Amino acid sequence: MASDMIKLAPRMLAAAELCGEGRRIIDVGCDHAELAIYLRQHGAERVIASDVREGPLRMAAHNIEKYGVHGVELRLCDGLSGFSAADCDTVAICGMGGELIASILEAAPWTAEGGVRLVLQPMSRAEHLRIWMARHGYAIEEERLVRDGGRLYSVMAARGGAEKHDTHGLFSQSLTRDKLFGEYAAALAARYRREAEGKRLAGLDTSEEERAMAILKEYL
Repeated sequence: MASDMIKLAPRMLAAAELCGEGRRIIDVGCDHAELAIYLRQHGAERVIASDVREGPLRMAAHNIEKYGVHGVELRLCDGLSGFSAADCDTVAICGMGGELIASILEAAPWTAEGGVRLVLQPMSRAEHLRIWMARHGYAIEEERLVRDGGRLYSVMAARGGAEKHDTHGLFSQSLTRDKLFGEYAAALAARYRREAEGKRLAGLDTSEEERAMAILKEYL
């Protein structure tokens, strides 16, 4: 049995840090359980590492044995099905698209009640996730940027129980205070410019892209 401390990639380390003082944590889509192992090694009392596929859970079991970690439970599970607020104080959902993360939260309405901290790391479509959360009463308490593998990723901590509202979804106010925000805004604006040009060539409406670029222009 090894007793080495596991090392995380930058975006996963940021997620672990945002789990903060969480003691009972569910790691949804745990892959090989690196985050779950790290959290257990750094003070979490119990971590349930779930995945919808058996293959990643087999690798997770291997890693748990490799690092000699106790207190990590593996569960074959689709999203948060089968869980409730009584199972945790923190839920981490990392490494998925923003639309999939939103659908997982929507299927678990107890996450909107405000008793559980949500740590979310969308790999794509972060705008969709922010818009969905605002409209369903989830408030982003903290959001940060991290560079990993040459890309910038957003990692956010959120909680339900907030007032529902609309937002442009491009970023949270918390994110504007990040030292990497200027670079993030520039990359986002460039993406919307490319999408607008593609739509123009296809004769499609570009008002959505133009709105986004106008908002981002204030920060460039």
